[in-house]
Amino acid sequence: MGIVVALLSAFLLLSALTALRPGRRGILKIVTYPVGWAAGELVIQAIGIQLLALGFLAWWRWPRQEWLSTLVVALACAVVACNLVLVMVQLRSRTIIRRALESAEPEPLRVGRPRDDTFGAWWRTLLQVPLHPRGMVLQKNIPYGPLKRHRLDVWRLSTTPSNAPIIFYVHGGAWIFGDKREQGRPMLHEFVSRGWIAVALNYRLAPKHQWPAQIEDVTRGLGWLKQAARGLGGDPDRIVVAGGSAGGQLAALVTLCADDETWRPEGFTHVTDWSVRGCISLYGVLEMTGDDVAWDGHGDKLRELLADTVVGVPVAEHEDLYRAMSPVERITPDAPPFLVVHGGNDTMVDVHVARYFVERFRQVAHAPIYYVEIPFTQHAFDVTASPRTSATVRAAVAFAEHVTAPLAAHSREV
Repeated sequence: MGIVVALLSAFLLLSALTALRPGRRGILKIVTYPVGWAAGELVIQAIGIQLLALGFLAWWRWPRQEWLSTLVVALACAVVACNLVLVMVQLRSRTIIRRALESAEPEPLRVGRPRDDTFGAWWRTLLQVPLHPRGMVLQKNIPYGPLKRHRLDVWRLSTTPSNAPIIFYVHGGAWIFGDKREQGRPMLHEFVSRGWIAVALNYRLAPKHQWPAQIEDVTRGLGWLKQAARGLGGDPDRIVVAGGSAGGQLAALVTLCADDETWRPEGFTHVTDWSVRGCISLYGVLEMTGDDVAWDGHGDKLRELLADTVVGVPVAEHEDLYRAMSPVERITPDAPPFLVVHGGNDTMVDVHVARYFVERFRQVAHAPIYYVEIPFTQHAFDVTASPRTSATVRAAVAFAEHVTAPLAAHSREV
């Protein structure tokens, strides 16, 4: 049993080290994300498992071999120490995120403290389980189009005021998997608790439905929301689009293509304004050609995925198509404000992609862009309700409330 506990401790230690310094070469590139993500997000759980393993070993029979006893204790101490570092990383993220927005130019934003959370109580953060708010009314699987995947959910409170602002969430999943029920829940729950209406949609997935089916569906969903917002109790002039990973790409693209009719569906002639107030891109794929500069040389896997599964044609022969898919290529001077959040240890979408997009946005657009780069943070970090996620949610709330404030309002016809 001592050997088993030693092996478990060694695995927990390697996982924690992977979360702190992920590998990017060979087999490490394959296992880094799942192992590093779990270790980086489930820190308290890892410490608990280690302590339970030691307790079980003491109850079962502590190893009599001195070398094994020493190894178990040493590994356990290292596991606890590394995971305490990860705890500090998560807690430090709160300050980093707050300062990034409060020091942004030309329009700094005040970000709340943990005590300001409406829904993110300390015990929810400790459990890291994204439970939904009491009194939340969920309208499930509302059709926004004729196809099976054309379904969306609407979340609100029974006390949500009329003419409420709306957050429109697009799930990720590499354009090939994912569901509206699985992602963004800690953020959407906080928005709902603050009197917002949250809308999350499904869209067609590759390889059965290749590009541009995904952006066509998200555009259709936005058009449906523009038409239906009043009936839902929402304000069609105060919509913020958000998404993570592939959903971040789709959210950014639909935001930046408000004046482009390419992907608009038929039957929405009454929608004369396709613009939104802003976009929240979480670890989004904001450059789609796998450019070596934008991706810091790590774009080969993206090119393979898109060519083999999502788009069906290689970028080298269809560069114009891939550039049209890239949010960074769609930035214009009148682009709406953006909030971009990315993890420094992201091995799925390199952090240089976010930096590249932000730099280009600042060069071209007149609206502000807020950028938060969180150290030692993997892809999809916001799935659990961790202290880091709660801090990101507070930043998203500060951004969304700012861009939908009455002072920012202007008349639109829908």
